Amino acid sequence: MTSEEPFISVVTAVLNGRDKIALTIESVRMQGFEAVEYIAIDGGSTDGTVEILREIQGLTVAFVSEPDRGISHAFNKGIAMARGEFIGILNAGDQYEPGTFGAIASAAHAHPEADVICGSINLWEGGSKPLRCDAHPELLEFETSVYHPAVFVRKSAYERSGGYDESFLYAMDYELMLRLKREGREFISLPKVLANMSLDGISSRHWYEGLKEVRRARARYFSPFNTSLHHGRAILMNVLARALKAAGLTSLYRAYRAHRDRITRTDL
Repeated sequence: MTSEEPFISVVTAVLNGRDKIALTIESVRMQGFEAVEYIAIDGGSTDGTVEILREIQGLTVAFVSEPDRGISHAFNKGIAMARGEFIGILNAGDQYEPGTFGAIASAAHAHPEADVICGSINLWEGGSKPLRCDAHPELLEFETSVYHPAVFVRKSAYERSGGYDESFLYAMDYELMLRLKREGREFISLPKVLANMSLDGISSRHWYEGLKEVRRARARYFSPFNTSLHHGRAILMNVLARALKAAGLTSLYRAYRAHRDRITRTDL
């Protein structure tokens, strides 16, 4: 069963994601949460993704399939269509943990002032065990410490602050979170894993371009010295992490990532 008035809207941007999107949809359906709608913004897939979207059952579904101007534009289209009080963004291939929607609803009830509710995330890379990364909105001024698959933003906050900046191709989520934080929006962080995210996505493949966009986002709010210092440190840390991985030093690489990204040390 589904609800006519959704409390949560989930937006997925997808392009030729037939092999991934079924897992994402199933993670939404298996929540057992009635007051939810699923919105898919397809960029004009030709691999059968649209046929999968048409056949979704057990969810209130809305989708469009047409060319767009990029991921940020697709997210904004989905946000404009959303009817829920809180909106989650979940990329094709990423999945929610069981009980996520119930946890968001409980937190929203306990904290009616909250504009953003976020939580921990499991980061998956290849066949390795996941790394858990906790949300630290209090550190957003210093690092990308909130992960968008585990974030739910109140729709009224989008209406007040605007959606994703469409000039950002990779770090649009950090720019939005930093903007909301700097505008004084209320963040609530939950000590619970809400989502699973694969590290083989576009931001991982284009990590250097992503860091440049992080620098641009920070430049809007901070001094040039602060921004340059942060950018240089981020590049060095990413280069070191990739060097450890390329050398086959898996345990050291995972331990370093746990330190670098403030990841909870589980199953290193």
